[in-house]
Amino acid sequence: SKLHVEEINVEELVAAHGTPLYVYSHASIVSRFREFDDAFSGIDRLIAYSVKANGNISLLQLLGQQGAGADIVSGGELHRALLAGIPAERIVFSGVGKTVVELAAALDAGIYGFNVESEGELRELANLGETMGRPAPIALRVNPDVVAKTQHHYTATGHKETKFGIPIERAREIYRRARDHKGLHVRGVDVHIGSQILDVEPYQLALQRVLELVDELRQDGIELEYIDLGGGFGVS
Repeated sequence: SKLHVEEINVEELVAAHGTPLYVYSHASIVSRFREFDDAFSGIDRLIAYSVKANGNISLLQLLGQQGAGADIVSGGELHRALLAGIPAERIVFSGVGKTVVELAAALDAGIYGFNVESEGELRELANLGETMGRPAPIALRVNPDVVAKTQHHYTATGHKETKFGIPIERAREIYRRARDHKGLHVRGVDVHIGSQILDVEPYQLALQRVLELVDELRQDGIELEYIDLGGGFGVS
């Protein structure tokens, strides 16, 4: 017997391309994306692939063709996503430590939203939006103080001891300030409670707390377009 991937003899691939060789299954990738996308059918949704998981251009092209967006954490990942043909309006910029140059490049490209980690980042985006004459579309990454069971304590990011994101009890005040700044366009709210999470309950709890914030913001006349439910489900 010989190793095959989707009916293709791996020995023949090695003979043609040499080693080391990474072989990806087109059918498996599409199937898993469809499974995830179908789980949210009936909801206006964007499944944004985390480019940091694998920035292979062919893989990004394939996912983009299926309707996926891109969740990026750097200027390099922005470049790769655009190069792969993923439209800027399906790109969300997450992550800590974004530089002013990266923020400006993403704003110039016309991405859908910035998931803002801190008040400092919000000020930088406000200044850029005003200077460039293009209000920056933002969501605050709020910390809902939800402890999620992950494979390692460093991959649980949604409780207050982690210092990730903006404490949810301060979010309403900061949203009000963002609403009134001409360099910003308030578009959504973001939460990221960890990676490799194997249970759905922490997401449900985090979502419940975020929805309470959404109701408070609506009272302030702030209508959001999206909720970004982050981390990631664990790999079986």
